[in-house]
Amino acid sequence: MQTLLPSKKVKVVVDSREISSRVVEELLILGCEIIERNIAVGDYVCSDRVCVERKSAQDFVASIIDGRLFEQLSKLSEHYERPVLIIEGYNFFSRNIHENALYGALASCALDFNVTLLHSSNPRETAKIIYSLAKREQLKSGRNIAFKVKPKPKELEKIQLNLVASLPFISVKLAERLLKTFETPRAVFTASEGALQRVEGIGEKKARIIWKVLNKRWKEFE
Repeated sequence: MQTLLPSKKVKVVVDSREISSRVVEELLILGCEIIERNIAVGDYVCSDRVCVERKSAQDFVASIIDGRLFEQLSKLSEHYERPVLIIEGYNFFSRNIHENALYGALASCALDFNVTLLHSSNPRETAKIIYSLAKREQLKSGRNIAFKVKPKPKELEKIQLNLVASLPFISVKLAERLLKTFETPRAVFTASEGALQRVEGIGEKKARIIWKVLNKRWKEFE
């Protein structure tokens, strides 16, 4: 976690994916100091407790359909005391989604993840909301900015390796062989017994136990 001390000028940490957006242009017009980082959670960090995820209405719907939304909200709630989701625009029904699913997701944001929902009409309004949040947090409350940096590629490789090595009877060396064979941890975890057996050093017994651990329902062993 990196921390920036408060100053007399309002600062906002912006994820690199958002740096070319109109929101950033509007923040600069408002006199905000922009700090670009590859942040692991959210899009705009306003303080050590306020982080903003920004979505267009269309992207909000898409994230419900593909399941990204709840994973993102979970991370926001885990790392920030006052997470905020700003939904920009009105094009909610551009994709085939039932209104019950849409309103259910909105309710889940507030009730299950304790995320504050705000709406804006355009990037200019979004920037004004973000600026107001940052100004209140930093100048009025004197709070620092704290944010989590995305893991570097080597760190990601280590995480993947440790993930596969957590399987029964799998050493780091065997985990490397599995990843070289299947390329991703997901592919390792969804592999059949036969496919696992074909990896040198696994064998029938290990493959059977690994498959059972990954595929048996929890508590089914009881």
